[in-house]
Amino acid sequence: MASPSRKKSSSSRRDRISGLPDNGLGHVLSFLPNKEAARAGLLARRWRHAFGSVHTISFEEEEGEREDDWITFYYESEERKSCSEGILDGIGAALLCRRRCAGALQVPLRSFRFAFDSWHWWDKVAIDQWLAYVLPRRDCNSHPGLHLDLRFHISSVCALNERKRDAGSDSDDDGDDNRWRYPLPQRLFSCTALRTLCITYCRLKLSKINAIDLPFLETMRLTALGDSGRSIQRLISSCPRLVDLTLEALWNLKRVSVLDKWLLRLAIRCCHNLKSVDIDASELRLLDYSGREPAESFLTMHGLPATTTSCTISLCKALSKEAEFAKLTSFLDEISNAKNLHLHHESFENKFFDVGFPLFPSLTRLTLQGCIQSSGTIVAVGRILEQTPNLEVLSLLMRESEDREAVRVSDNIRTPDKPIFSIPCLRLRVREIIVDDYKGSKPEKMLVKLLLRNALVLERLEVVFTQGVSSTRKNRLAVQIGRWVVANSEKFFI
Repeated sequence: MASPSRKKSSSSRRDRISGLPDNGLGHVLSFLPNKEAARAGLLARRWRHAFGSVHTISFEEEEGEREDDWITFYYESEERKSCSEGILDGIGAALLCRRRCAGALQVPLRSFRFAFDSWHWWDKVAIDQWLAYVLPRRDCNSHPGLHLDLRFHISSVCALNERKRDAGSDSDDDGDDNRWRYPLPQRLFSCTALRTLCITYCRLKLSKINAIDLPFLETMRLTALGDSGRSIQRLISSCPRLVDLTLEALWNLKRVSVLDKWLLRLAIRCCHNLKSVDIDASELRLLDYSGREPAESFLTMHGLPATTTSCTISLCKALSKEAEFAKLTSFLDEISNAKNLHLHHESFENKFFDVGFPLFPSLTRLTLQGCIQSSGTIVAVGRILEQTPNLEVLSLLMRESEDREAVRVSDNIRTPDKPIFSIPCLRLRVREIIVDDYKGSKPEKMLVKLLLRNALVLERLEVVFTQGVSSTRKNRLAVQIGRWVVANSEKFFI
């Protein structure tokens, strides 16, 4: 009879993962990169066909990887196959291995993602074959749901928009720029298993499709499509269960209407020719806008008054006139019931606030992002805080937006009037202040000093220094900031 210690030892050495069923083992491997998951087949005989149950296929190139291919490859190429052989061979091998190892009970593919740095027309045949395998042909009702993320070009959203500065026709899908874009297969628009559709730099080509049948699609991201605004609107209107919509760098889109469904999240980024957005905001919780100053009456929110939980507002172009700021405040009026606001303020000037700034009575968390350039920027921050009477958490991200040029910080700083920061929310309600990317420049020091001297009920202060600051300077800045704090609060310096 085996001793208890021997039983315990044999139990601890048992391979519990190998004891999982095939679909459970495949689910675990799906969280690994596909190449790592494929190598798992070498561990033991039990794992030999495990890749057949992996339900996620994902391969990506690096941005800029194909930048010099025209110089080094295409003019002298004898075989019509692009330089993206890593992603082409990787996805082809993954799909082939999955099909060969699956056996009779094949696990449905749930997620298929790829990202070309810059796709080439020579790759169309391979991509056609991938999608022919990925898109289920029948019995979609029993499918657990398919999530597609197809990116044919990697770049920032603003850079994608710069490739086509002028607005095209709102009804023409056959522009010259569309000749080199991948046309999505018609079968994709009748795939009832589709739950997520994210597509970048390709063609919808809906003019040849009689009906779109996407009854269960919930999340959609459309980026840098060359199709007309009418086709984009048609696709949006054909998704009855859509709750998460992202529109990016759609230069042909001039107006969009989402009144027949309840969105939970709406993101609009760099759609510079978009003039009007009409949505049913009854259930809207997240709103993200990035672009130029919105046109007058840009956003119209219908339905019962809803409390939008979180809003992010960023401008690609600095404001230069009071009239532009007035358009922005009109837009902010529509979201004045938000509880959480992330606002990029770096183009605001004190003089702009003479045209007014909306009151945010429900706002409890405010994030202000942008370089603190001058005393005018400091006063602008104070004017914003005057309109947030119930603010509890204030975050300052003292860095420029990724798509902005570096701004010049002024050394000639005039101290603002002290009453400007004698604000009720600071003195009575703000309990937490977070300062991120703190460099210790003169304008930054002045702003932080004014805030901390007036934050009488502050409970927590967190300061994250910018990268590259020496430990000696960090300690000196931390001591200086500690002297400005009036309230007895916790302090964290990172």
